[in-house]
Amino acid sequence: MIPRVALAVAGLAAALLPLPDPTPIGLAPLLIGLVALWRAVMRPDGPGAAGVLGAAALSWLVSGGGAAPARLVVFALALATVHSSAALAAGVPWRARVDGRVLLRWAARTVGTTLFGVGVVGATALLPRTGTPVATVAAGVVAVTAAVVAGAVVALRRPHALTRSAPTPEP
Repeated sequence: MIPRVALAVAGLAAALLPLPDPTPIGLAPLLIGLVALWRAVMRPDGPGAAGVLGAAALSWLVSGGGAAPARLVVFALALATVHSSAALAAGVPWRARVDGRVLLRWAARTVGTTLFGVGVVGATALLPRTGTPVATVAAGVVAVTAAVVAGAVVALRRPHALTRSAPTPEP
C-alpha cells in the first residue's frame, strides 16, 4: 500500500506544483492529470502514470514557466516519484507489506536519479550562449522527436519485449 500512497501524494504534487491558471487551458491538464492519477493508483501497471506525467508536463509548460528554480526541482522530484512509485506499486500486491530495505533502496534511487538529472540540466547553464537560440531550440525539438520515433519503431518491432508475462494482482 505504501507505493500507492507515494504515487497518490507525488501525483497530487505534480498536478498542483505548476499552479495552473484558472482558465480552460490551465485547468484541462489538471483535470486530465487527476483522472489519470486515479487510474494509476488503481492499476499502476496501466497507462495512468504516463497520463499523470504527460498532463503535469503540459501543465508546467502552460502555467509554470516563470517558477523559481527550487519549485522546478521539487516538481522534478514529484515526477520521478510518480514514475518510480508506479513501477514499484505495479510489482507489489495491493495489501502486501514492503520490506523497509526495499523502500529505502527505492527512495535513494528516486532521489539520486532526480538529483543527477537536475545536475545535468544545471550543467547546461555552463554552456556558452548561442547567438541564435531559435536554432538551439529547433535542434532540441528534432532530437527529442527522433528519440520518440526511434522508441516507437523499436516498440512496434518488438512488442513482446514490452509486456509482462502476468498481470498485477487486483485489490
